[in-house]
Amino acid sequence: MKPASTFHPSFRSGNIVRLRITFLSGLLIVWLVCLLWPTRPSATVPPPPVVVRGVETVRPAPVAPTARAGARPEAIPSNDLPALILARLRAWDDDDNPALRAARIQELDRLVSNADPFEILQALPSNLTGYALALPSLRQKLMSDPPAALNWMSSHPNAQSQLLTLLHDWPQTNREAMQQFLSSLPEGSWREKVISTAANEALSTDPVAAITLAIQMQPGPQQTAWLEMAVKDWAQSDPDGAYQWASQVTDPGLREQFIGSLAVGAANADPSPAADFAVRALPPGSALNGSVSEIVWTWALQDPAGAGAWLSQLPDGDLRQAALASLLNVWGNHDAEAATAWVEEMPPGPGQIQAARQLLSALPAQPSR
Repeated sequence: MKPASTFHPSFRSGNIVRLRITFLSGLLIVWLVCLLWPTRPSATVPPPPVVVRGVETVRPAPVAPTARAGARPEAIPSNDLPALILARLRAWDDDDNPALRAARIQELDRLVSNADPFEILQALPSNLTGYALALPSLRQKLMSDPPAALNWMSSHPNAQSQLLTLLHDWPQTNREAMQQFLSSLPEGSWREKVISTAANEALSTDPVAAITLAIQMQPGPQQTAWLEMAVKDWAQSDPDGAYQWASQVTDPGLREQFIGSLAVGAANADPSPAADFAVRALPPGSALNGSVSEIVWTWALQDPAGAGAWLSQLPDGDLRQAALASLLNVWGNHDAEAATAWVEEMPPGPGQIQAARQLLSALPAQPSR
């Protein structure tokens, strides 16, 4: 009898064939299932590859999606604009990065263009109004209604630069309307501030308008100072017109001050006739002494010898001493040798001694050895 473990060769080969067929059939079924099974897109994006830095592995931060080119900006409800602008300005104030400034101005300018400027400004704390008032759209809106803008500025003292801009631009569009509005302002510190600022803005371009504005101020030292500056500037272009106005001032003391100021202003063009005019037009006193002193100072910067020759003709007294002090203060600091020679050529006497003392006090201090 053959052992149980011994099989006929034909039986063994048949079993092997059947096993191979069964194995292949299983593979075919698996392949068909994979092919026909419905696929679904992945809900998550696989993480980016890990970047190795030395011995530390760092996974790159996810990149925010970018807006489509040409896409419209998201519409913002108007009732949310004040809060949104406030948030943007606070971020700006926390980190005023120069690299971000242009983009921030552009974004805020777009937001402000759709808003009521006074509603926006009213919602801002004082430390942020400067940022908001730097926006072109907001400045343009304020200039479209100057009276309303001035009324708003009256309760916001930190808007000084915007007040200057407003009072500089307003006369270029309607000077008469501005002057009428300013004259209607109620008495008080705000009115004085606005009118003095407007007069200051007009000084360099229209001194006559500056005088018209300064006259509306409360009488006092501040008004007098503005009028003196205005008439001095006026005399540089129209000394006859400035004198005609100054000579009509009813207060004798103010009239002398203004005539002295216009003589000083005229000296910038030609000091010699300005000095002669001051001596003829003003009585002896502080106004004459102060005017001649300033004229000689201006003259000494241009022609000290000529100024010296002119004051040498003055009689001894306060006027001559005031002129001499101005001359030697300028001359001694610019050309001490020439000034010393001029004093030495003076006639001996008290006048020469006084001039020498004045020159000695004007000379630059010598370094100690």
